[in-house]
Amino acid sequence: MQLQQAKETVLEAVNQLVTAKLVARTWGNISCRVGSDQFLITPSGKAYDRLTMDQLVLVSCPDLSYTGSIKPSSEKAIHALVYQYKPKVACVIHTHQEMASLASLLGGKLAVPEHDGNLMGTCIHTARYGLPGTRQLRCQVQRVLNQGAKSALLMANHGALCYGASLDETFLSAAVLERICRQLVFSRSPLLKTLEGKKQIMLLAEKHESGTIAWNTTIAGVLKSFCTQLMYRKADCRYILLLVSEEVLAVTKTMDRVYAYLDDFAQIAGPSIAVLHPHASIPSSAFHTDALLCKEYGALCMGSSKADAEAVAMLVQKNCKAALFGLGIPAVQPLAWLDTQVMRFVYKHSYAKRAEEDSRM
Repeated sequence: MQLQQAKETVLEAVNQLVTAKLVARTWGNISCRVGSDQFLITPSGKAYDRLTMDQLVLVSCPDLSYTGSIKPSSEKAIHALVYQYKPKVACVIHTHQEMASLASLLGGKLAVPEHDGNLMGTCIHTARYGLPGTRQLRCQVQRVLNQGAKSALLMANHGALCYGASLDETFLSAAVLERICRQLVFSRSPLLKTLEGKKQIMLLAEKHESGTIAWNTTIAGVLKSFCTQLMYRKADCRYILLLVSEEVLAVTKTMDRVYAYLDDFAQIAGPSIAVLHPHASIPSSAFHTDALLCKEYGALCMGSSKADAEAVAMLVQKNCKAALFGLGIPAVQPLAWLDTQVMRFVYKHSYAKRAEEDSRM
């Protein structure tokens, strides 16, 4: 693929990923092969809804070198591995799609229905967990590529890697992977299948530059008390959304705290989030996260922008499903406490600040 064509293809893929909600914030990445030993990839920490061609980064496959001041995605090495092991692959996308992320918690290999075998192979391999952007994750991805992962693989507690000879084929792999994973997840967790339904997200409060707060007039008194405390004690909290879904409500009825099963949740929402009883006081630790669960009401999702709060809501919904998926399945476990702390720290002190600076430009 020529460079200009690759730029157009990557931007087209970015728009498709955002529209399909296969990524949250800047997590997830896309690349296209350029020539025999280079690939064009999305940058690190840049908002996808404002991405331009000159922000895409050309990377060398052999040594991962690049020129310019814009850093490529931290997952560039796993893209390079795919191009190395799959000479016919032209596009690679790394998604955080919901059902594939849940299925990744099981580990091992997932059987592929016979009618999907031509595209997906006989099974979907899962790479063991490694912190994002680390050598450990690269080694685990390399291991399953060596095992013959045909057009997609899962990364435990993280998401999926899909690839193909064209952008259309790559997105088809992602869609088929999601369908296969949905069938598997529902077969292992009838509870999740029973709960699946519509979710509602509404704006509860918005803090203006003047410091005044605009309230949703339908907000319940209990929620207004929580929101008031959050608005005034969290400097980066300007928007609060209420997420209501059957899965979130089910979690508030059965758990006192929800831990991070997925690393995008740990990064963007927090290592764990508290479940509050109505009229309870907010614990001090809760002011360091960007979500709270409220029994009988749903999830309070916070952000410095409405888009940030919406991303938190998306991840809370997915992680609540993961927590319910883990009920009765010993293999499904939360991430290690130290890993979640490291990811949250890096996100708050690197990616989030970079995104905030970009939004001001």
